[in-house]
Order: sequence, then structure tokens, then C-alpha cells
Amino acid sequence: MKRSNVSPRVFVLWGFLIPSAITFSNAADKVDYKDLSDEGKRVVQYLKKDWKERFRSTTIPWAMRNLGLEPDDGMRLKIGQYFRDHPGLIRNLRFWGANNYILSDEEKLIAKFLINSHEKEGSVPDVEESTHALGISEKTLKARLAFMSQAGLLQESENEELGYALAEGHKRWGGPLRHNFHTVHVEGEKPFGVW
Repeated sequence: MKRSNVSPRVFVLWGFLIPSAITFSNAADKVDYKDLSDEGKRVVQYLKKDWKERFRSTTIPWAMRNLGLEPDDGMRLKIGQYFRDHPGLIRNLRFWGANNYILSDEEKLIAKFLINSHEKEGSVPDVEESTHALGISEKTLKARLAFMSQAGLLQESENEELGYALAEGHKRWGGPLRHNFHTVHVEGEKPFGVW
């Protein structure tokens, strides 16, 4: 008798594909953390637990703060890339996209300001206008813009007085929430994000 070339994970039965109960497993349980530090793994585990709570959408920066970790842009970028590489890890990543969780609240305000200004004026404002409108220092703005460029929302540009332009696809970059965020502070609890 000739053997079938059907994958051992799938049976074809009367035209329907049926996953094998024996070989089917949760892909999230087999995720490889090799590119993350121990602290990065702690953040991922914290968020996986947090996001299982109804309506929870806590960001990477808030998870780091809640775990008592120092701000670390490099770690945020690695965790963000890890989430991009594993979109099936948990529901929030499939619905809202990994990019929605990378930026801090302050960076999301900057992103919304730049995007809204670009849509109204056709370009992004210069440093002086941005710092005035956002109420932050030039040093802070420049540091956050550099991070947002590394994350992929911005790209360096000699044509813009700000030194950066919005990257192609910036309207989709933050997922369906488009940089909207709500951080909840409840007495006796660590701050958490909601969608």
C-alpha cells in the first residue's frame, strides 16, 4: 500500500483539514527567548500575564517600571522586535500589533503631535515649535525622536527642520489604536494600560 504525503499534524477527512490532537501544541509555549536578557524575559512574562486580564493593554515601558527596572531603550527595542517576530504569542499582539506597545506615553504624545501636524500642514514642525507645543525640553525631544527612529516610526531627514520625517506607513505603524493610550492608576495597584 502506498503511503500518503499528508503532514502528520493534519488529517484530510472528507475535504476538511483537522489538526491532530496528538501533535497539536500551543505555539506560545514553544517560543525561543534566546535573544532576550533575563530582565527582558521577565517583562515578556509580566505582559503575557497582564494582557490575559480583560481589556488590559499595558505597554513595555510600564511593565518595566512596574517590575522596578531602570528605563532601557535598548531593552524596549529588543522586546518590541521579539513581539514583532512572535505575533501569535498572545491575543493583544494579533489585535493591536507589537508597535503599539513599544512607545512610552510621552513618545505616543510626540507621535500623535507629529502625525496630526503632518496631516494638517504637510510637514512636521521644527524643534522649537514641537518643544513649545509638547511642553518638553529640546534634549528630551531629541532623545525621544532618536528612539522613535530606531523603533521605525521616524526616519532621519535633511529636508525637515526637525531632522526627522515620518516613515512610510506611519499611519499603520501603531496598529488600530494609532498611538491612543489610557494608563490607569488605581490606589494599591501598579499602573496598567487599557484599550
